[in-house]
Amino acid sequence: MDGLIAMLPAPIQKLSTHHDYQGQLIAERTFQVIMVLGGIIGFVVGFYTQQLSNGIFVVIGSAIFSALIVLPPWPFLFRKNPIQWQPVQPKEESKKKK
Repeated sequence: MDGLIAMLPAPIQKLSTHHDYQGQLIAERTFQVIMVLGGIIGFVVGFYTQQLSNGIFVVIGSAIFSALIVLPPWPFLFRKNPIQWQPVQPKEESKKKK
């Protein structure tokens, strides 16, 4: 993966690509809600028009819509709770070589 990122232009390489843990939960729930609603709406549209393709298009459209919302690490949605790491502790040499 690092090789693919290295091939990108420098400004794009500097973009943040992570979600925090709460952001991952929000992204998963958002994806699930959009896909379930898209499936229900797709079924209704397909049933009403009697065309399976119309229902499939609605579901595919909801998948694309959810990808546009969930995949980018929007700072106002998915990066509000950054991880606070512990400071690095100096290495103890409690066991000395004999």
